[in-house]
Amino acid sequence: MRRLIQNIQVIIRRGTAPAILLVCLLAARHSTAAEAGADDETNSFPSVPEVLGGQTFETEIDRDIYFLRAIHDRYRPHWAELLEVNITVHDHVLAPKKLLRFVTELGEAMRDRDDPTACADLALITGSAEFYADGDADHPDILQAAAQALIKIGPRGAKALADSMSMDHYRRDTPSLEVLANAIGQAQPADPEISKALAAIAFKFTTTNGAFYPRCTTTAVKNLLLLTNGPAMVAAHLKSAEVFDNPGRLQSIVDGIAAARCVELSTNLVALEAPVSQRLGELANSPGGYRDDLGEFRKRLAKVVWDLGRIKK
Repeated sequence: MRRLIQNIQVIIRRGTAPAILLVCLLAARHSTAAEAGADDETNSFPSVPEVLGGQTFETEIDRDIYFLRAIHDRYRPHWAELLEVNITVHDHVLAPKKLLRFVTELGEAMRDRDDPTACADLALITGSAEFYADGDADHPDILQAAAQALIKIGPRGAKALADSMSMDHYRRDTPSLEVLANAIGQAQPADPEISKALAAIAFKFTTTNGAFYPRCTTTAVKNLLLLTNGPAMVAAHLKSAEVFDNPGRLQSIVDGIAAARCVELSTNLVALEAPVSQRLGELANSPGGYRDDLGEFRKRLAKVVWDLGRIKK
């Protein structure tokens, strides 16, 4: 049946009918015809009228969500296959609107159900380079929808999203990580695994040569600060030792604090001014890239402290 459904998707891309129901309707007809006269018809994909059971819906989206829930709840043997044939790299490239709609509806259909199959398939989009690092098919809207769907589904979804934000992902494609971080900031889930994943991007991840990506660091910090435990996690890294170890990275972290307008970290930032100035004084006769980076950090630190002070007032 998988090959049949993949062939049917060609018809869908021509815009002849709503994607999910056309796939299922034609697959059901094929299964019924192929298995007519057989003793066991339990493998037949159910027809659309059978699944909908005479229900009426205000919108096509409502109908599709009901359909997905019905397959999940009443026709479980077909659930994994339905997701597999609708979440594909092929559709990501050639039918992105269809995939976006399916991902969005799947997230709503499985809201709070913590379904492992849905989590695994959606995590392909957020964690597989075939999706997020395809230069010929850059679809941040699909990536964002997949992240939001995983968050809606439950703890398994949050864990799958967190796992997809890996060091390998960081080294392959940071713009897609920024999309995921922004999606998390919008949803603001109270999940420790997601908070840890953003913190790892901000404070730990490096390129293969030990460098870091400033914009990705700033974006991760900004969105981490929107989460309940975010300010405490960022505050733990606002130490003079970390500044001295990598002043460039800490400047990007301070930029994230400024972007989030996180006034509650003002005291932590002020506490860095004296030790940084002292270290610069010690390096007065040691010009070089490190001292330049530390000097730029002090300038940025002073500006952010002043800007947050204005917000306080």
